[in-house]
Amino acid sequence: MADASWGNCKNCRFFAANGDEPGADGVQSCNQPELKQFALVVSGDSGCNAHEERTGETVPVYDDSAPAMH
Repeated sequence: MADASWGNCKNCRFFAANGDEPGADGVQSCNQPELKQFALVVSGDSGCNAHEERTGETVPVYDDSAPAMH
C-alpha cells in the first residue's frame, strides 16, 4: 500500500461519504484503489494506514496540556 499516515475514515478522501462532513457513525464503502477489490464497508471511526486527508479538511487540534491517561 501507499506510504501514508494513519487516520480515521471519516476524514479520508477514499471514504464514500454522502456529504462534506461525514460523521463517526456513518457507514460507507472504502474506495482506496488497493483496498476497493475487497468491497470494504467501514464506519467513520474506522481507520487505516492508507488514509489520505480529504481536500479542504482541517486537521483537528488536540489540547496536549491535559494529563495523559494510562
